[in-house]
Amino acid sequence: MSEQNTPNQLNNNLEEEKGKESKVEERKSEKRKTISKKSKESEDSYVLVMPEKVRSLNAKIANRIVEILREEPFLSEKEIILKLIARDNEIKEYFAKTQDISYIRYIVWSLVKKKVILKAKILGDDKHVYFFLPEQIDSLKEKIIRAPKRSFE
Repeated sequence: MSEQNTPNQLNNNLEEEKGKESKVEERKSEKRKTISKKSKESEDSYVLVMPEKVRSLNAKIANRIVEILREEPFLSEKEIILKLIARDNEIKEYFAKTQDISYIRYIVWSLVKKKVILKAKILGDDKHVYFFLPEQIDSLKEKIIRAPKRSFE
């Protein structure tokens, strides 16, 4: 004879599955809460541009990029990389050994993601991206046609 599930057994099975799903959702929501708390904590400190004090190549490149953009706002990625290589001996040595700029490009775009530097495109020129610092947005305000949803205004 075949075994048949009674309605009570089916209800119990459904309740167990729902209980497991709700536990998984609770864990995911807890992880999201901890991630958001971490990002808020990192904004509590000052960020300084001091390339002569840092030891890692990553930090030195990031500091030099901000330094270059302070002197000359609105540069393309290529111009930033050329000025980096010309300005710092350690970066020049790295480029001479590897002949690779992908690491520098990664650092530029990570700074954009962190909103340390901002990117802009010129109307009609969708190919090129230019970079500038958030503090320079006031000088470009009259030229801005469209801004991102979360702007610094």
